[in-house]
Formats: sequence, structure tokens, C-alpha cells
Amino acid sequence: MGSAAQAAVYLNKDLISVSVGAGTSPGSFNNTFSGGQTIDKVIDAPSATAEEIHSQTTHIYFTADQAGGGLELKFDFNQEYDISTLHFWNYDSEGFDVDNVDFTFFNGANTQVGMLSVMPALGASPAIVAQDIVLAAPLNVRYVTAFLTGSNRQVDFQNIGFTANVSAPPSGAIPEPATWAMMILGFGAVGSTIRRRRLAGA
Repeated sequence: MGSAAQAAVYLNKDLISVSVGAGTSPGSFNNTFSGGQTIDKVIDAPSATAEEIHSQTTHIYFTADQAGGGLELKFDFNQEYDISTLHFWNYDSEGFDVDNVDFTFFNGANTQVGMLSVMPALGASPAIVAQDIVLAAPLNVRYVTAFLTGSNRQVDFQNIGFTANVSAPPSGAIPEPATWAMMILGFGAVGSTIRRRRLAGA
């Protein structure tokens, strides 16, 4: 069965990676990395329906030095996916939550294939659940850049996740090794038939 027919998967730290982008404004990460925590906690929700309790060890908290500044995150999906839903776990207080996220989507060749601006809703309290944002596109996404900003220069949230399907290979794509083997066997059989016909006709 082809990749296009595979079930949608939830993309978290088990399948994708994330890093702080060079486009992050001057500012402070406050207690984001206290106690050995890493930026991987941006993508550590085990499922799209997981609840998360806000704490100093679970959230991402960035304060920009200047108004309009924000946090840039770079995601690598390791292969191309067709994204169907964006999941965002926002903080539950208006003074510190994320007010806007600008997403830019790129394919495996780093060619831009889409853009999206989201104004996420406030999270719940005490258990924060994801806001599910259905996307009609983009397709064939491997890399995602997200730029997060908030009022009062604050960017505080819990998680980002994606639900997606593995992208179908483009037409004319190089066959997988097993397909090559079948084609070679097929060509060999055709060659033998041609040789037998030539010998019979000689």
C-alpha cells in the first residue's frame, strides 16, 4: 500500500526535531532551560489530546528585549509530510501567552511551499489542552519555521504538534530498491523471450 494511503500520524519528538532559530530576537529564556531542560519540551506531548500542567519544567518562556521581538523555532520532520492539523498548547494567562505565530513551510529541497499566521486561543487551567487548527495545506513539508510573539514582549506556551500523512512520492520518482529488483527481473524475462524467438527464427 502506498504512502498516500497510510494513516495520519502525530508528529512529536519521536519523529521530528526542533531547535532555536537564528531569527530569535535578543531577549531572555528565563527558566526555560533550568535543571537541564532542553528545547525538545516544545514537542514532547505524547499525543494531540494530551493534557499538560503548566510548571517551570514543562513550559517554554521567552521575553524579548524589545516590543515586536519574538522566538524563532526551526522544525525538521526528517521526511516530507502533508500537514492536516496544527496543535498548539498556549499558556492560560493573557499577560504572558503567545498572541501570534507566523509559520513558514518548506519542502525537502528547502523551497517555500506555504505560510500561515495563527492567533492561538488561551489555554485552559489547570490542565492545558491543545487548540486544533485544521489546515487545508501545505503539502510536501519537511521544514517548518515558526516565529512566536506576544504582548508585553512575553512568549509563554507548552507545546506545538502536527498531525500529518507521509507525502506521496512525486511522479517519476526513483523506485525503491525492491521495485528496482522487480523491474530488473522483468527485463531479464523479456530479454530471454526475445533471445529464444531470435534463435527459433534463425
